[in-house]
Amino acid sequence: MAFLKFLLASVFVVQLCPVFSQEKEPFENLSIDRPDVSNLPVTVRPGHYQIEIGAEWDKNNDADELYLPVFMLRTGLGKKTELRLGLTYSRLDSVFKDPFDHVSAASIAIKHRIAEEKGWRPSIALQPEVNVLFTNGTGASRQDFTYDFIFLFNNTFHKQVFLNYNAGFYWIGQTEKRILLSASLSFLHTHRLGYFVEGYTLRTINENENYSFDAGITYLITPRFQVDVYGGKRWAATSNYLFWGAGLGIRIDKGDMKPKTFKEIGIHH
Repeated sequence: MAFLKFLLASVFVVQLCPVFSQEKEPFENLSIDRPDVSNLPVTVRPGHYQIEIGAEWDKNNDADELYLPVFMLRTGLGKKTELRLGLTYSRLDSVFKDPFDHVSAASIAIKHRIAEEKGWRPSIALQPEVNVLFTNGTGASRQDFTYDFIFLFNNTFHKQVFLNYNAGFYWIGQTEKRILLSASLSFLHTHRLGYFVEGYTLRTINENENYSFDAGITYLITPRFQVDVYGGKRWAATSNYLFWGAGLGIRIDKGDMKPKTFKEIGIHH
C-alpha cells in the first residue's frame, strides 16, 4: 500500500512539471541506469516517463536480505535535466548484528548534463540527491537522511564498447561521510544483447579494504523495454555479501504510444 501511494504521488509530481511543445525529434534510444551502481550521464527527454524496477537478494553468514522493490521513476524537466524519484524496500530475514529488520528508502534527485562527449573528453553530468531512510524492527525504529552529490562520466571507445564511471560524496546523517568511486565497462554484443562488469567502493576516507564488484547481462526486448540479470560481491560494514538480482526498464513516450520495432527506428538486423 505504501508503495502504491508513493507511485501515485510520483506520477502527480511529474505531471506538474512543465513540458514544452517542440518539433518531433528522432527516436530516443533507451538508456537504463540499473542494474549497476554507476549511472550514465544520459537524461530522459521531457514528456517521456521511464520506470526502472527490480529485485535483489543479498546473503552472508549473518543475514539474508531481500530488496523488493528497487524502483526508480525518471522524467525530463528539460533537454539536459531529469527528475528522479526512487523507492527501495529491504527486509532482513535473520540478523545477529544489526537489530533492524526492515528498511525503506525514498529518494529525490536531479540529473543534469553539463558536457557532451567529444574525442577523449567524456560526457559529464551532475546528480545531487536526497534520501530518507526509515528503519524499524526488533531493536528500534529511526529515521535518517543522506545527501549525495555524484559526478557521472562516460567514454565511448567503440560503437560497442563503453566505459561509465562515477565519483561522488555521501553525507549520512550528521556525522558520517563517504566517497563513491565506480567504473563499469559495457560491451554490446548485438543491438539487443549487452554485458557489463563493474568495480566500486563506497567508503570512509580511513577505510583501506572496501571493494565490491558485479557483472550482468542486459537484453532489449523491444526498443523501449529492457530486462537484466546480474550478480556480485559487496562489502558492507564489516561483512562481505554475495548478491544477485533481476529487473526491467520501460519508457513511455507521451504522444507516441505505438509500439516500435527495431526496423522502424533504423535497425535492420
